[in-house]
Amino acid sequence: VAEVTKMDLTIENGKVKSYRARINVSFKYLKEG
Repeated sequence: VAEVTKMDLTIENGKVKSYRARINVSFKYLKEG
């Protein structure tokens, strides 16, 4: 989660990247859970 939070918090070019990263994490978490 720490890595994901860092990516989500860090906004580089646009918000789309941040949003995408969050979705990827959610999917991973759901699969692991």
